[in-house]
Amino acid sequence: MSDRLAELRRQRALVQQHLDWLDREIAATGPAPSPDNPPQLAPAVAPTPLPAVAPEAYAPDPTATQQEVKRGCLLWLVAGLLVLGAIFAAIYFYAYGDRPLLFMERE
Repeated sequence: MSDRLAELRRQRALVQQHLDWLDREIAATGPAPSPDNPPQLAPAVAPTPLPAVAPEAYAPDPTATQQEVKRGCLLWLVAGLLVLGAIFAAIYFYAYGDRPLLFMERE
């Protein structure tokens, strides 16, 4: 436990050195604001209110959503079948190209 305590104290000393350095840099940069003359802040501007929108405007259309999902699933199915067909064609041409299955010569 004493190793951990020593490490924590070392870290605290390093942080204190860093804070002292920050204080010196701030003092060197410019005069600190005095309590008699506080810094002037820009006046706060009220944000413009947003127009009120009914919650129904953001609600999804269930019929259109269902159609989009069906269309997407069918597109993925067709794409998957095309990829699978391309894989089978590549296997056939690279592995069985020397022994044609189709268009064989008849003896």
